[in-house]
Amino acid sequence: EAAALEKLYEDFESENLIPLWTQIGDLMPMVPSPKAVPHVWRWDDLYPLAARAGDLVPVGRGGERRAIALANPGLAGTPYATPTLWAAIQYLGARETAPEHRHSQNAFRFVVEGEGVWTVVNGDPVAMRRGDFLLTPGWNFHGHHNDTDSPMAWIDGLDIPFVHYADAGFFEFGT
Repeated sequence: EAAALEKLYEDFESENLIPLWTQIGDLMPMVPSPKAVPHVWRWDDLYPLAARAGDLVPVGRGGERRAIALANPGLAGTPYATPTLWAAIQYLGARETAPEHRHSQNAFRFVVEGEGVWTVVNGDPVAMRRGDFLLTPGWNFHGHHNDTDSPMAWIDGLDIPFVHYADAGFFEFGT
């Protein structure tokens, strides 16, 4: 019987099959064991760092945005706040524009600092004011414009980890 079972497993492997009964504990543990850990990022600590980045890093570097990802200490150096959420501080300096682009990920923006910036989503301008919560569906062109003399900052949230895990992430620059 042991030889027959070993042969069965070899045949499974040759067909790229894995029996559930050998994996169930890893796939569906009896007790949750999350990798992400509770962590607090304080705006009073983050905003000065974003402002320094605004002085030193051009808005066009890295995906056309000056965004600083919140990296959960339990997620082994990945730029994710949780296993399914990429969150970042985005800082747009006075008179700056973050050019249009689009991506398969869905996004939200929660405005924390500043007034007078506007975003354009598929050609429609939308004002961004402190306290606003804006949604940008995946594959919609969007860009951000600051015509004021003051910087603005907000929290971005995108489903990047989920889309990455599904091998469904892609990006396109605007015109």
